Amino acid sequence: MKFPREKRESRTMAQPPPEAVQRVDGGGAWGPTQFDLPDRNGSNSQAILIVSLIGVVVLLIIAGLWALAYFQFT
Repeated sequence: MKFPREKRESRTMAQPPPEAVQRVDGGGAWGPTQFDLPDRNGSNSQAILIVSLIGVVVLLIIAGLWALAYFQFT
């Protein structure tokens, strides 16, 4: 059974608030978000260091649990 296609007119679903026109400091019309990119001259070495340290800690925990299981059950 085929139904006829429903035709709808296109319309804008959402618009930025009126006070967004004066915002110029990043994020576009809706204001800044957590996904804004840092300045070109900014440095993200601290974020890289934190992520690296967390990765090393997780790998050490996994290695420790593996070693514990290996020596416990063999």
